[in-house]
Amino acid sequence: MKNFLLALCALMFLSPKNLFAQKNLVLNGGFENEFFGWNNNGSAQQTPWDFKSGKNSCAIVTANTDNWVGIDQIVRIPKKVQDIEFSAWIKTTNVVKGKNDWDGAIFTIVFLDGDDKEMTSQGVNIVRLTGGNDWALYKKTIKMPDKAYSFKILLAMGNASGTLLVDDVSAVKVD
Repeated sequence: MKNFLLALCALMFLSPKNLFAQKNLVLNGGFENEFFGWNNNGSAQQTPWDFKSGKNSCAIVTANTDNWVGIDQIVRIPKKVQDIEFSAWIKTTNVVKGKNDWDGAIFTIVFLDGDDKEMTSQGVNIVRLTGGNDWALYKKTIKMPDKAYSFKILLAMGNASGTLLVDDVSAVKVD
């Protein structure tokens, strides 16, 4: 009986889920190393005051609905990857959208071709939020479009005012 329990425990630890855990393709998705890996034009700040995990998160704060401000990261799609699960923990405070339906606090994926040009018909909006929302995990599995060489993760206040907090951004290939 003792050997049986020992063997069962060993099988649980060596399960395929643990053996084949996928690597996050996003660099510094928890914003623990400021904005290393992210394109930030100064519109986002690292904050230790409100985060989902670790010691920091990303805060994008705007006062008016006339601007599109945010951060992005471009990631090369690994060979033979067909599907990627994108996710991020997001919280919003007092987000007021501009005049268009697509305005708000957004988490979007844009695909790029081999020349780093946006494949405009191939963008996928994971979430667009307005108002106040507690920390929630937003995720979506997306099939990689033909001829896509890389993707851009875009986190922004798109013509919206308020605060967008983001933590634990992830892109993991799906087998």
